[in-house]
Amino acid sequence: MFRGRPAERDEGSAEDQDGSQASPTSATLTLTQEELDRRIQAETDRREAKRAAQQLADRRRKLRDEDPWAYAEEDRKAETTEQSNEQVATLFSSIGAEHDKYTLDPLVQSLSNADRDRILALEGAGLGLDGRKLIVTEALKALEKHWKAEGAKEAEGRLRRNPAFRKQLLGEIRANSVEPAFVGGGAAASSESDHSVSDILRQRIKDRHNTL
Repeated sequence: MFRGRPAERDEGSAEDQDGSQASPTSATLTLTQEELDRRIQAETDRREAKRAAQQLADRRRKLRDEDPWAYAEEDRKAETTEQSNEQVATLFSSIGAEHDKYTLDPLVQSLSNADRDRILALEGAGLGLDGRKLIVTEALKALEKHWKAEGAKEAEGRLRRNPAFRKQLLGEIRANSVEPAFVGGGAAASSESDHSVSDILRQRIKDRHNTL
């Protein structure tokens, strides 16, 4: 009845050996000095915030137990301050929206649908002052490109309708092309031509009489 024990002990030792061999090695995290400093600062800030929150909670608890009236008054002041902050935030939000209505909105509405969608889809567009600056900068670039294209198109149309420009352009084209020699159609030329035809007719009549 004791024969199985050594085998079990051997199997256990074998499992321990296999387990020790299969255990993964510990991973090593490599950080730069800047990353290490940021992590240290973040951990320091977290601990400091936790300590300050704990001190405030302890003070509030002590004030509640020792002076309930002061505790209630502090709550009222905190509530009033919070409401004031909300009102100020709402006021600034309204001022910003009203300002955008008369400054930023007309600029954006002047854009084409494609440019408007592209600019408003940019990261951070419209968020804070930097976001509004981004919209204005990109909108001015798009409008400048559009205005240049429209100006070139309008200038081309005006030149096409300008008789002086068309005459000048035609003169330049003629100057660069080789024209055939001009043959005048004066009286001498016409008489010479008529004389040649008459001679031909007379010769044909003479040849016809000869054959008869």
